[in-house]
Amino acid sequence: MLSTCTIIAGHNVSFDKNFLVKEYERLGVVLPDVPLLCTCRLFGRANLQSCCDELGLTFNGIPHRALVDAQLTARVVALLCSDDPTLLDTHRLPNISWPRVTPQRTPCFTRVHAERSSAAPPSFLQRLSSTIHHDTEAETPNVLAYMVLIDRILEDRVIDQAEEDLLVDAVASWRLSTAQLSAAHTNYIHNLAVSALADGVISDAERRDLHLVARLLGQNESTLDTILELASSQLSTARRVERSVRTDTDLVGKSVCFTGQLSATVGGQPISRDLAEALARDAGLSISSNVTKRLDLLVVADPNTQSGKAKKAREYGIRILSDAVFWRLAGIAVD
Repeated sequence: MLSTCTIIAGHNVSFDKNFLVKEYERLGVVLPDVPLLCTCRLFGRANLQSCCDELGLTFNGIPHRALVDAQLTARVVALLCSDDPTLLDTHRLPNISWPRVTPQRTPCFTRVHAERSSAAPPSFLQRLSSTIHHDTEAETPNVLAYMVLIDRILEDRVIDQAEEDLLVDAVASWRLSTAQLSAAHTNYIHNLAVSALADGVISDAERRDLHLVARLLGQNESTLDTILELASSQLSTARRVERSVRTDTDLVGKSVCFTGQLSATVGGQPISRDLAEALARDAGLSISSNVTKRLDLLVVADPNTQSGKAKKAREYGIRILSDAVFWRLAGIAVD
Protein backbone atom coordinates (compact mmCIF):
# COMPACT_ATOMS: atom_id res chain seq x y z
CA MET A 1 0.00 0.00 0.00
CA LEU A 2 2.87 2.40 0.76
CA SER A 3 4.97 1.57 -2.29
CA THR A 4 3.94 4.76 -4.16
CA CYS A 5 3.64 6.99 -1.09
CA THR A 6 5.73 10.19 -0.98
CA ILE A 7 4.04 11.83 2.04
CA ILE A 8 2.36 10.31 5.10
CA ALA A 9 -0.55 12.42 6.37
CA GLY A 10 -2.42 11.92 9.63
CA HIS A 11 -3.95 13.53 12.68
CA ASN A 12 -1.05 13.65 15.18
CA VAL A 13 0.89 11.78 12.50
CA SER A 14 4.15 11.49 14.46
CA PHE A 15 2.32 9.16 16.85
CA ASP A 16 1.03 7.04 13.95
CA LYS A 17 4.52 6.95 12.46
CA ASN A 18 5.78 5.24 15.63
CA PHE A 19 3.52 2.27 14.88
CA LEU A 20 4.93 2.00 11.35
CA VAL A 21 8.48 2.16 12.72
CA LYS A 22 7.77 -0.64 15.22
CA GLU A 23 6.03 -2.87 12.67
CA TYR A 24 8.89 -2.50 10.19
CA GLU A 25 11.42 -3.21 12.97
CA ARG A 26 9.61 -6.47 13.72
CA LEU A 27 10.38 -7.46 10.14
CA GLY A 28 13.98 -6.27 10.30
CA VAL A 29 13.32 -3.30 8.01
CA VAL A 30 14.21 0.38 8.54
CA LEU A 31 11.37 2.80 7.73
CA PRO A 32 12.33 5.20 4.89
CA ASP A 33 12.71 8.87 5.76
CA VAL A 34 9.31 9.96 4.49
CA PRO A 35 7.88 13.48 5.02
CA LEU A 36 4.94 13.90 7.42
CA LEU A 37 1.88 16.15 7.06
CA CYS A 38 0.06 16.59 10.38
CA THR A 39 -3.52 17.93 10.29
CA CYS A 40 -3.43 18.24 14.07
CA ARG A 41 -0.55 20.72 13.88
CA LEU A 42 -2.21 22.58 11.00
CA PHE A 43 -5.34 23.10 13.09
CA GLY A 44 -3.67 23.35 16.50
CA ARG A 45 -6.23 21.21 18.26
CA ALA A 46 -6.30 17.71 19.65
CA ASN A 47 -9.71 16.55 18.58
CA LEU A 48 -10.36 15.32 15.03
CA GLN A 49 -14.10 15.76 15.60
CA SER A 50 -13.64 19.48 16.29
CA CYS A 51 -11.57 19.94 13.13
CA CYS A 52 -14.29 18.26 11.10
CA ASP A 53 -17.03 20.32 12.75
CA GLU A 54 -15.19 23.46 11.67
CA LEU A 55 -14.95 22.20 8.07
CA GLY A 56 -18.49 20.80 7.96
CA LEU A 57 -17.34 17.15 7.67
CA THR A 58 -19.05 14.22 9.40
CA PHE A 59 -17.89 10.75 10.43
CA ASN A 60 -19.01 7.90 8.20
CA GLY A 61 -18.91 5.24 10.89
CA ILE A 62 -17.81 4.99 14.53
CA PRO A 63 -15.20 7.59 15.64
CA HIS A 64 -11.86 6.39 17.06
CA ARG A 65 -11.73 3.41 14.72
CA ALA A 66 -8.59 3.42 12.63
CA LEU A 67 -10.15 3.15 9.18
CA VAL A 68 -12.96 5.62 9.95
CA ASP A 69 -10.53 8.18 11.37
CA ALA A 70 -8.10 7.67 8.47
CA GLN A 71 -10.80 8.16 5.84
CA LEU A 72 -12.04 11.33 7.53
CA THR A 73 -8.50 12.67 7.89
CA ALA A 74 -8.03 12.07 4.15
CA ARG A 75 -11.10 14.24 3.50
CA VAL A 76 -9.64 16.96 5.75
CA VAL A 77 -6.37 16.85 3.78
CA ALA A 78 -8.26 16.98 0.46
CA LEU A 79 -10.25 20.02 1.60
CA LEU A 80 -7.12 21.82 2.82
CA CYS A 81 -5.37 21.08 -0.49
CA SER A 82 -8.32 22.49 -2.41
CA ASP A 83 -7.92 25.71 -0.40
CA ASP A 84 -4.14 25.70 -0.84
CA PRO A 85 -2.92 23.60 -3.80
CA THR A 86 0.71 24.24 -2.77
CA LEU A 87 0.25 22.68 0.68
CA LEU A 88 2.00 19.42 -0.22
CA ASP A 89 4.84 20.97 -2.22
CA THR A 90 7.00 21.69 0.82
CA HIS A 91 6.51 18.18 2.22
CA ARG A 92 6.98 15.88 -0.76
CA LEU A 93 10.37 14.24 -1.41
CA PRO A 94 11.08 12.46 -4.70
CA ASN A 95 12.56 8.99 -5.10
CA ILE A 96 11.54 7.45 -1.79
CA SER A 97 12.38 3.75 -1.92
CA TRP A 98 9.99 1.55 0.03
CA PRO A 99 11.10 -1.99 0.90
CA ARG A 100 9.12 -4.92 -0.43
CA VAL A 101 7.48 -6.80 2.41
CA THR A 102 5.88 -10.22 2.10
CA PRO A 103 2.26 -10.17 3.36
CA GLN A 104 2.04 -11.85 6.78
CA ARG A 105 -1.70 -12.56 6.55
CA THR A 106 -2.09 -11.52 10.17
CA PRO A 107 -5.76 -11.43 11.27
CA CYS A 108 -7.25 -7.99 11.97
CA PHE A 109 -7.87 -6.92 15.57
CA THR A 110 -11.21 -5.13 15.89
CA ARG A 111 -12.34 -2.61 18.53
CA VAL A 112 -15.84 -3.77 19.41
CA HIS A 113 -15.69 -1.90 22.71
CA ALA A 114 -15.65 1.38 20.73
CA GLU A 115 -19.35 0.84 20.00
CA ARG A 116 -20.12 0.67 23.72
CA SER A 117 -18.07 3.74 24.61
CA SER A 118 -19.53 5.86 21.80
CA ALA A 119 -23.06 4.97 22.92
CA ALA A 120 -22.40 6.16 26.49
CA PRO A 121 -23.08 9.77 27.52
CA PRO A 122 -19.96 11.93 27.13
CA SER A 123 -18.08 12.40 30.40
CA PHE A 124 -17.13 15.78 31.79
CA LEU A 125 -13.56 15.34 30.63
CA GLN A 126 -14.58 14.29 27.12
CA ARG A 127 -16.72 17.40 26.78
CA LEU A 128 -13.85 19.60 27.91
CA SER A 129 -11.26 17.82 25.79
CA SER A 130 -13.31 18.45 22.66
CA THR A 131 -12.77 22.20 23.17
CA ILE A 132 -9.11 22.15 24.16
CA HIS A 133 -6.77 23.76 21.59
CA HIS A 134 -3.01 23.38 21.82
CA ASP A 135 -0.89 25.94 20.03
CA THR A 136 0.66 24.70 16.81
CA GLU A 137 3.84 26.76 16.98
CA ALA A 138 5.30 25.41 20.18
CA GLU A 139 9.08 25.43 20.47
CA THR A 140 9.12 21.64 20.33
CA PRO A 141 6.41 20.11 18.08
CA ASN A 142 6.67 16.82 19.95
CA VAL A 143 5.20 18.50 23.03
CA LEU A 144 2.02 19.06 21.02
CA ALA A 145 1.99 15.39 19.99
CA TYR A 146 2.38 14.37 23.64
CA MET A 147 -0.52 16.59 24.78
CA VAL A 148 -2.69 15.13 22.01
CA LEU A 149 -1.86 11.65 23.26
CA ILE A 150 -2.80 12.69 26.81
CA ASP A 151 -6.14 13.95 25.44
CA ARG A 152 -6.87 10.55 23.97
CA ILE A 153 -5.73 8.46 26.93
CA LEU A 154 -7.58 10.53 29.54
CA GLU A 155 -10.95 10.32 27.80
CA ASP A 156 -12.06 7.62 30.26
CA ARG A 157 -10.09 9.18 33.19
CA VAL A 158 -8.11 5.97 33.62
CA ILE A 159 -4.53 5.19 32.67
CA ASP A 160 -4.06 1.41 32.55
CA GLN A 161 -0.79 -0.48 32.26
CA ALA A 162 -0.88 -0.64 28.46
CA GLU A 163 -1.47 3.12 28.28
CA GLU A 164 1.35 3.76 30.74
CA ASP A 165 3.65 1.74 28.49
CA LEU A 166 2.42 3.72 25.49
CA LEU A 167 3.20 7.03 27.20
CA VAL A 168 6.66 5.86 28.26
CA ASP A 169 7.48 4.71 24.72
CA ALA A 170 6.17 7.97 23.25
CA VAL A 171 8.18 10.15 25.66
CA ALA A 172 11.32 8.15 24.88
CA SER A 173 10.71 8.28 21.12
CA TRP A 174 10.00 12.04 21.15
CA ARG A 175 12.90 12.69 23.57
CA LEU A 176 10.88 14.92 25.88
CA SER A 177 12.68 16.27 28.94
CA THR A 178 11.37 16.27 32.50
CA ALA A 179 10.93 20.03 32.31
CA GLN A 180 8.92 19.71 29.09
CA LEU A 181 6.69 17.03 30.62
CA SER A 182 6.08 19.09 33.76
CA ALA A 183 5.23 22.20 31.71
CA ALA A 184 2.99 20.17 29.39
CA HIS A 185 1.03 18.71 32.34
CA THR A 186 0.64 22.13 33.97
CA ASN A 187 -0.48 23.73 30.69
CA TYR A 188 -2.88 20.86 30.04
CA ILE A 189 -4.57 21.25 33.44
CA HIS A 190 -4.67 25.05 33.05
CA ASN A 191 -6.46 24.66 29.70
CA LEU A 192 -9.01 22.32 31.29
CA ALA A 193 -9.51 24.79 34.14
CA VAL A 194 -10.16 27.67 31.73
CA SER A 195 -12.71 25.57 29.83
CA ALA A 196 -14.43 24.51 33.06
CA LEU A 197 -14.62 28.11 34.28
CA ALA A 198 -15.70 29.60 30.95
CA ASP A 199 -19.38 29.60 32.00
CA GLY A 200 -18.50 31.26 35.32
CA VAL A 201 -19.39 28.24 37.47
CA ILE A 202 -17.49 25.13 38.48
CA SER A 203 -19.53 22.45 40.23
CA ASP A 204 -18.32 20.03 42.90
CA ALA A 205 -18.46 17.21 40.35
CA GLU A 206 -16.35 19.20 37.89
CA ARG A 207 -13.84 20.02 40.61
CA ARG A 208 -13.56 16.34 41.59
CA ASP A 209 -12.94 15.40 37.98
CA LEU A 210 -10.25 18.05 37.62
CA HIS A 211 -8.55 16.80 40.78
CA LEU A 212 -8.62 13.28 39.34
CA VAL A 213 -6.97 14.45 36.11
CA ALA A 214 -4.37 16.38 38.12
CA ARG A 215 -3.56 13.27 40.17
CA LEU A 216 -3.23 11.14 37.03
CA LEU A 217 -0.76 13.69 35.66
CA GLY A 218 1.25 13.72 38.87
CA GLN A 219 -0.01 17.05 40.23
CA ASN A 220 -1.13 17.46 43.83
CA GLU A 221 -4.36 19.12 44.97
CA SER A 222 -2.71 22.35 46.03
CA THR A 223 -1.19 22.74 42.56
CA LEU A 224 -4.62 22.33 40.95
CA ASP A 225 -6.16 24.81 43.39
CA THR A 226 -3.48 27.33 42.43
CA ILE A 227 -4.15 26.74 38.72
CA LEU A 228 -7.90 27.16 39.23
CA GLU A 229 -7.40 30.39 41.18
CA LEU A 230 -5.15 31.76 38.44
CA ALA A 231 -7.58 30.82 35.65
CA SER A 232 -10.54 32.24 37.57
CA SER A 233 -8.69 35.47 38.33
CA GLN A 234 -7.60 35.91 34.71
CA LEU A 235 -11.13 35.37 33.40
CA SER A 236 -12.77 37.71 35.91
CA THR A 237 -10.13 40.44 35.40
CA ALA A 238 -10.45 40.34 31.61
CA ARG A 239 -14.26 40.35 31.78
CA ARG A 240 -14.49 43.25 34.20
CA VAL A 241 -14.24 45.97 31.54
CA GLU A 242 -17.46 47.55 30.30
CA ARG A 243 -18.25 46.76 26.66
CA SER A 244 -18.76 50.48 26.04
CA VAL A 245 -14.96 50.89 25.77
CA ARG A 246 -14.97 49.19 22.37
CA THR A 247 -13.87 51.26 19.42
CA ASP A 248 -16.06 51.79 16.37
CA THR A 249 -14.80 48.53 14.90
CA ASP A 250 -17.35 45.87 15.78
CA LEU A 251 -15.91 42.37 15.81
CA VAL A 252 -19.12 40.56 16.74
CA GLY A 253 -19.78 37.63 14.42
CA LYS A 254 -16.31 37.57 12.90
CA SER A 255 -14.08 34.49 12.95
CA VAL A 256 -10.68 34.70 14.61
CA CYS A 257 -7.64 32.44 14.77
CA PHE A 258 -4.90 32.84 17.41
CA THR A 259 -1.39 31.63 16.71
CA GLY A 260 1.93 31.67 18.51
CA GLN A 261 2.64 32.91 22.01
CA LEU A 262 0.65 36.07 22.74
CA SER A 263 2.39 39.11 24.21
CA ALA A 264 -0.32 40.45 26.53
CA THR A 265 -0.89 39.27 30.09
CA VAL A 266 -3.82 39.23 32.51
CA GLY A 267 -3.09 39.47 36.22
CA GLY A 268 0.61 39.36 35.40
CA GLN A 269 0.31 35.94 33.76
CA PRO A 270 0.55 35.09 30.04
CA ILE A 271 -2.70 34.62 28.12
CA SER A 272 -2.95 30.99 27.05
CA ARG A 273 -4.62 30.07 23.80
CA ASP A 274 -7.65 28.61 25.60
CA LEU A 275 -8.06 31.75 27.71
CA ALA A 276 -7.79 33.90 24.57
CA GLU A 277 -10.46 31.84 22.83
CA ALA A 278 -12.79 31.94 25.85
CA LEU A 279 -12.50 35.72 26.00
CA ALA A 280 -13.02 36.06 22.24
CA ARG A 281 -16.21 34.00 22.50
CA ASP A 282 -17.37 36.35 25.28
CA ALA A 283 -16.90 39.22 22.84
CA GLY A 284 -19.13 37.53 20.27
CA LEU A 285 -16.50 36.13 17.90
CA SER A 286 -16.30 32.58 16.54
CA ILE A 287 -13.08 30.59 16.86
CA SER A 288 -11.15 29.03 13.99
CA SER A 289 -8.07 26.87 14.35
CA ASN A 290 -6.66 27.14 10.86
CA VAL A 291 -6.16 29.86 8.28
CA THR A 292 -8.59 29.34 5.42
CA LYS A 293 -10.14 31.75 2.93
CA ARG A 294 -13.18 31.95 5.22
CA LEU A 295 -11.21 33.41 8.16
CA ASP A 296 -11.75 37.08 9.12
CA LEU A 297 -8.92 37.78 11.59
CA LEU A 298 -5.55 36.29 12.49
CA VAL A 299 -4.23 37.44 15.90
CA VAL A 300 -0.48 37.26 16.58
CA ALA A 301 2.01 38.85 18.95
CA ASP A 302 4.03 40.35 16.07
CA PRO A 303 2.14 41.31 12.87
CA ASN A 304 5.43 41.04 10.95
CA THR A 305 5.90 37.39 11.85
CA GLN A 306 6.85 35.05 9.01
CA SER A 307 5.05 32.03 10.49
CA GLY A 308 3.25 29.68 8.15
CA LYS A 309 -0.18 30.90 9.25
CA ALA A 310 0.77 34.55 8.81
CA LYS A 311 2.14 33.94 5.32
CA LYS A 312 -1.04 32.15 4.30
CA ALA A 313 -3.19 34.93 5.79
CA ARG A 314 -1.32 37.52 3.70
CA GLU A 315 -1.82 35.42 0.56
CA TYR A 316 -5.57 35.28 1.24
CA GLY A 317 -5.82 38.97 2.14
CA ILE A 318 -6.91 38.19 5.71
CA ARG A 319 -6.56 40.95 8.29
CA ILE A 320 -3.69 40.36 10.74
CA LEU A 321 -3.82 42.05 14.16
CA SER A 322 -1.38 42.19 17.03
CA ASP A 323 -2.97 40.77 20.16
CA ALA A 324 -2.59 44.16 21.91
CA VAL A 325 -4.76 45.80 19.23
CA PHE A 326 -7.24 42.91 19.20
CA TRP A 327 -7.91 43.08 22.96
CA ARG A 328 -8.53 46.83 22.71
CA LEU A 329 -10.92 46.48 19.77
CA ALA A 330 -12.78 43.65 21.51
CA GLY A 331 -13.11 45.63 24.73
CA ILE A 332 -11.22 43.02 26.79
CA ALA A 333 -9.12 44.21 29.72
CA VAL A 334 -5.50 43.07 29.71
CA ASP A 335 -2.48 44.33 31.61
